[in-house]
Amino acid sequence: MAMDTIDIAVMIAVLATLLTLVGDAPQIRRLRRTGDTNGVSLSTAMLAVAAESGWFIYLAGEHLWSAGPETVITIGFNAVFTADMVRAGARWGASIAGAAAWAVALVGARLSGGPAAIAVLLSVTYAVQMAPAVWTVWRTWCPSGVSPGAWSVRLVQSALWAGYGQLRENRPLLILGVIGSLASTAVLVRLVVTRYRRALAVPIRTTPPADEPRRDAAPAVPVFLAAAIPSDA
Repeated sequence: MAMDTIDIAVMIAVLATLLTLVGDAPQIRRLRRTGDTNGVSLSTAMLAVAAESGWFIYLAGEHLWSAGPETVITIGFNAVFTADMVRAGARWGASIAGAAAWAVALVGARLSGGPAAIAVLLSVTYAVQMAPAVWTVWRTWCPSGVSPGAWSVRLVQSALWAGYGQLRENRPLLILGVIGSLASTAVLVRLVVTRYRRALAVPIRTTPPADEPRRDAAPAVPVFLAAAIPSDA
């Protein structure tokens, strides 16, 4: 492989890793500020911890060290996000069971079949990880808890990893990038489609301006409108 190609691949990995440092922050900040979990998938966060652990094992075995820091950062962010979701009241029983089962499958593949076996699973692991997020946001009437900024960064990040996989001739990383790009696009499309619903979910200001006479506070949402909005997805 030409030296300039290797340098470009490393630069892409560094940029994608830097995006990881800021990519999940908008979602965590939104959850902590609002406590809103509508449209947010806890399963995706827990699966990410298991999947990224598998990626770290694989990358270390392939000596792809430039991609390693991203997995460690992603594990940390998703662990923090998982704790925040649980504190916000998200149900975690089924999610942790699914993540544990996937972790066992990845470790078992590595122990029984070596790098080739875990590479096969890692080729589809991002689809397994992203599926709950896409499913949840599309079945939620108003996914007001989902951060558009976080998924926009994830789209760019996924495209970068697809480029990295192409340059390094690494099929699992290339597939990861393609799947991540498709999943991110699906989530962002849903957020655009439901943007008017998100506007309805914003509480109406009840305090009049200083130059207006004070009135009795109106309900955050008119009664007839509140009746038409489902209480949950």
